[in-house]
Amino acid sequence: MTDFTDETRLRALWQDGGAALAPVPLDEIKRRAKGFGDAIRRRNRREYGAAAIVVAIFALYTIVLPELLLKLGSLLVIAGAFIVMWQLSRRTSRTDPDAEAQDVRGYYRARLVREAHMLARIGRWYLAPFVPGLLVFLAGLAKATDLRSPVSFVLLVAFQLSVFGGIWWLNRRAAAMLRAQIDRIDRACSPQGDLT
Repeated sequence: MTDFTDETRLRALWQDGGAALAPVPLDEIKRRAKGFGDAIRRRNRREYGAAAIVVAIFALYTIVLPELLLKLGSLLVIAGAFIVMWQLSRRTSRTDPDAEAQDVRGYYRARLVREAHMLARIGRWYLAPFVPGLLVFLAGLAKATDLRSPVSFVLLVAFQLSVFGGIWWLNRRAAAMLRAQIDRIDRACSPQGDLT
């Protein structure tokens, strides 16, 4: 199956005049590896903080909201938040000082590959766990507010799905950017890259 995204990316690189195709010097890789590790730590802290807020809010909903579907949806969203945090902890790349000291280029590349893989599959492990809870919660919201029009309910669901679609697209884009960095490192490691 042809990957048109890669074809478009390659065409953009070709039209870029070759600046993006230049191999990355080792000092630049060291600087990027440090910055990348810092960015991952900051992102993970934000995600864990956001998950704590989601759990607190939907736990409160479980207590105060009267509708059974709203309570059930809230519990499912909480379960989804815990699954996402477990997956984030399991999938994210971690600092390994020993590996970094031995081969910073290979170490940085491995972290990029792991993050690109994680971001490219964001729909499976980050978005999907929230879908059952949100659908049940929205159904409960429609019932509690006496939302009789199916069109209104569909619009409500479509809005949530568009938010999920935006998150999915942004993460896929970030994964493509990481893959471009991996390609540059690979070119720098190749015999032709060493000669340039």
